[in-house]
Amino acid sequence: MNTLKNCPKALLQRVLLTALIGAGCLVTGAAYYVFSGDAVTLALSGLVFAFSTVRCVNLYNVAAKQKYEVIEGACVEASSKPFRKQFTVKIMDGAGIETTLRLGKGSKIKIGRRYRFYFKQGERLSTGSGYFDAALSSDYFLGFEEICTHSQPSVIQ
Repeated sequence: MNTLKNCPKALLQRVLLTALIGAGCLVTGAAYYVFSGDAVTLALSGLVFAFSTVRCVNLYNVAAKQKYEVIEGACVEASSKPFRKQFTVKIMDGAGIETTLRLGKGSKIKIGRRYRFYFKQGERLSTGSGYFDAALSSDYFLGFEEICTHSQPSVIQ
C-alpha cells in the first residue's frame, strides 16, 4: 500500500482506467451473451479483459517499481500538421534545456503552463523518420499532469 502513495496520480489513473475498460468489456459481453446467446462475443470480450488485465499488471509494475522517466518543464511551443495523429510539443526545463515530444492530439497541452510527462524506461528505437519514431515510441508514453505552483498537481491524462 505504501507504493501506491508514492506513485504519481497520472500513472495510477492510467492503471485504474485500463482495469475499468477490461472489466466493462467483460460485463458488456456477458450481458450480451445472456440476452442473445452469442458465445463469440463473450469469448472476444473475455480476451479483451485478459489482455487489459495483463496491461494493467504491467503498468502497475512500472509505477510501483518506479521504472519510468520524468520530463518536467514549461511548454514553449505546440504545433501540429494536418492529417497527423500526433502533435509536437517543445518543453523547456529550469536549466533551459529544450525537449521535443510527440503526443496524441487528444492531449490538452497549453503553451506557458508547466507539465510533468512520464515515460517507460527503456531503449527507444530511432529510425530517423518522425512518423515511424512516434509510432514505435507510443507505448513508452504513460501520461502527464499539469504542475500547479500553488496547489497539488491536477491529473490530466
